[in-house]
Amino acid sequence: MQFTLGITGDLLTNEGNPCFGLQPLEALYKEKKILVEWMDPSIQILSEKETSKYDAILLNSPRLNKGSINPKNNKVKIVSRFGVGYDSVDLDVLKKNKIILTNTPNAVRRPVAVASLTMILSLSGKLLVKDNLVRQGRWNERTNHMGVGLINKTLGVVGFGGIGREFVKISNGLFKNIICYDPFVGKEEMKNLQVDKVDFDEIANSSDFLVILCDLNEKTRGMIDSNFLNKMKTSSYLINLSRGPVVNENDLIASLRQNKIAGAGLDVMTNEPIEKNNELINFKNTILTPHSLCWTDECFDSIAKEAITSILAYFNNKQIINRVV
Repeated sequence: MQFTLGITGDLLTNEGNPCFGLQPLEALYKEKKILVEWMDPSIQILSEKETSKYDAILLNSPRLNKGSINPKNNKVKIVSRFGVGYDSVDLDVLKKNKIILTNTPNAVRRPVAVASLTMILSLSGKLLVKDNLVRQGRWNERTNHMGVGLINKTLGVVGFGGIGREFVKISNGLFKNIICYDPFVGKEEMKNLQVDKVDFDEIANSSDFLVILCDLNEKTRGMIDSNFLNKMKTSSYLINLSRGPVVNENDLIASLRQNKIAGAGLDVMTNEPIEKNNELINFKNTILTPHSLCWTDECFDSIAKEAITSILAYFNNKQIINRVV
């Protein structure tokens, strides 16, 4: 019996090629009973049309909500998320319809950790500002744009999961000290990586560079708000590579407008794509990237292989390692 896999079309390049290359697909093509199809790249929310057609879905950006599934004709048995986050998927709907959800936590750890450090180095060195000095013929103004050294600074991390730990490993030695807020990880566990566990107020008060790497859930949604931002140093920088809604965007804009923090680096926003009239775009002390700073050939190759491995594990009735539900 044919097993049909649908891959969301937003993973295709403009030329119609897989953005992660062809090699990860070879494992699927070896299975003669698996048919691989690409969905329409314009799909933003999965509909009954897709879920009644495919046994498995390799899902990147499109959302899966209550309206995506009709229990009377649903065919999907497994949804494999292309990435670690799954806030775009309605977990209750999957559970009610006994659909498995997987993600790719191992593939993204190093790339997101490197992207986080990239954002810090770009902000501290005023990379974009200095790039503009050259392009605009303002070379001799460089003494007006001194960067910020790290050796006497405190790095703060919100979230000590796989990505947070990887980030700490590559950041050790660059800063005076590293502190972390994560209510689910013990003091000794952090100490093993030379990190001091602090509470929520302390991470705001003491961080010179604060990196958000936690999950988005009902407890973390909007937790970086005006109350938190007002406790940060005026010389500090906020970096978010988790999910946009973890930060109250309006409060952040107000904080930047009033110079309550030195700047921000955001790879994620509340609405994606960001609105054309969003005030964040106008600030010269922000670096904004389109939820893709960690995207490299190595990263996408690893994500694709990990996501496909989960689908093949289901198909071959083997243990699924990265199962979420």
